This record gives sequence, structure tokens and C-alpha cells, in this order.
Amino acid sequence: MMKLLVFVTWSVVRSAARRLICGPLVDQWSWGVELRVVALRAILESSRPNRRVLEGRLDPPIPRRLRGLVRAEPGEVGGVKGEWISRVDFEDDITLLYLHGGGYIGGSAATHRQFVSVLTWALGTRTFVPDYRLAPEHRFPAAVDDAVAVFEGLEAQHIVVAGDSAGGGLACALLLRLRDEGLDLPAGAILFSPYTDLEHTAPSIAANAATDYLPLGVPSPNVAYLGDHDPKDPLASPIYGDFTGIPPLLVFAGSREMILDDATRLAERAASDGVSVTLHIEPDMMHVWPAILPGHPAATRAVAIAADFVRGTR
Repeated sequence: MMKLLVFVTWSVVRSAARRLICGPLVDQWSWGVELRVVALRAILESSRPNRRVLEGRLDPPIPRRLRGLVRAEPGEVGGVKGEWISRVDFEDDITLLYLHGGGYIGGSAATHRQFVSVLTWALGTRTFVPDYRLAPEHRFPAAVDDAVAVFEGLEAQHIVVAGDSAGGGLACALLLRLRDEGLDLPAGAILFSPYTDLEHTAPSIAANAATDYLPLGVPSPNVAYLGDHDPKDPLASPIYGDFTGIPPLLVFAGSREMILDDATRLAERAASDGVSVTLHIEPDMMHVWPAILPGHPAATRAVAIAADFVRGTR
């Protein structure tokens, strides 16, 4: 823990010095935005061996402005444990299935509690966040299997699926699997910076490396999750899927994020298959900015767009 703290502090100090000399990485970025990106990159790079241990210690509270308005409770759906987040004293008629990000090797309901609380309040939903199985202990298609089990286990008439990063890719895989198996589909899906190409062929990975925090390094397939499985399998990399018959999609991406092309190629593919797709690219934003920059105008804007989308599925 001490090594992590030292590395993060040194990264922030070095970045602050560089900014003083050379100016901001992105002209529109405040000090707070830039240093948060630097700190996140340092945390992800230096905590890889102990990431799950560190995440397991997290137990963040509901955001201050929502305390007393939103509650979080442990739950289990379809045999998969997770967390229910709901508005206090409200009967919500839409259920949101939120699939967290983390590259299929990390993340949890706890790591995403604060962001999902904001979404739950703004979207007017009752939300379940499953702790689906993670790699390398549980490789592909364990996460997809768990997502299907949870979706089938939800006792709700009106379901919207959402996810960020790997969770966004998993949401796409869930839609494809449900369609292929002839099962009921959700009313729509919201994808925040979806991770849809596990082969990592996107040119934006290199082009936006300086303005994002993902520790992708030299592009290579995500073998931690895939093992020796084909990275072009649509249930692993949905950009290779056929989206015919899939419900409406709302896709978010930041213009400065490394996997920008994952989102744009997915949107193009789905639209070419006849799906109603709304693609929102936020200028000068990084990966999953609505979650990492709470209160920022760009984050508020994304949440409002998502709320309008959910209302449109009624």
C-alpha cells in the first residue's frame, strides 16, 4: 500500500511539474481533471498484482447528496450475488441491470456503487449490479453466462441493460446471446465507453494514450479473460457480431479515450444491421468520464441523456 501511495504521489507531482512548464495535456482540462487522470493511470499501473485485494477493501458510501434518497442492499439474482440500489420510498417500474467495468479482471458492485447510485436516482430505476465471475480464475464465457443467468432471474417486466467499459462489452454480448437463444430481450441498452474489441486493434489506443488512464500498453489480446479463445468471437468482441433484431442502443465515448474506436465501430456495425443507435462522443473526455468526474458538466450531460433514453423505452 505504501509503494502504491508513493508511486501515485510521484506521478501526480511529475505531471503537475510538466503542466507548469508545458501547459495542460488538453487545453480544456482543469488541474483537477488532468491530475485525476494521472492518478488513476498510476493506480491501475502499480496495483495490477494486488488490484482485487485493494478493491475488496472498498466500501464506499452513497454520494452525500443522495444519502437518505438512495439505498444499497446486498442481493442475489439467478444465483449470482451482487447489490441492489434503489430509490427510497419510490415504486420504480423499470429495472436496470448494470454490468460493471474492470477489463473482466476487476471491478465490483462496490467499486461502482457511487456512479450507479447517481444513475439510479436520475433514471428512475431499481438497479441490480451483479458481481459476475472474473478472470483469470474464470475465463470466457463465465462473465457472459453470469449475465444471462441474472437477466433471466430478474422478475421484472421492463428491463434496461447498462454497463461501462468491459461491462458495456458484456452488455452487448448479453444481447447477442439472448437473441441467438430466442429469449426475451431488454427494452434497450446504455453503453458507457464499451470495450468491444479484446484483440485491441483500435488505432485510438495509441493515438489517445497520453490523454487516458487505461494501462493497455502495447496492444495485445486480453488473454487474462480469453485464454486461448478466439478474440474475434462476437460474445467476446461484439464489434464482430450481427446485431440484427437487437433493441435500441445508446453509446457513449470520450473523444480523448483510448478505446474510442471500440465505441464508434460498434455503433457503425449495429446501425448497419438496422439497430436504432444513438452515439454520443463527448469532446475532450476520457474513458468512462461520467463515473470518474462526478459533478463535471460533461458527466451531468451524459446522465441526462441516459435518463431521456430510459424514458423513451417506456
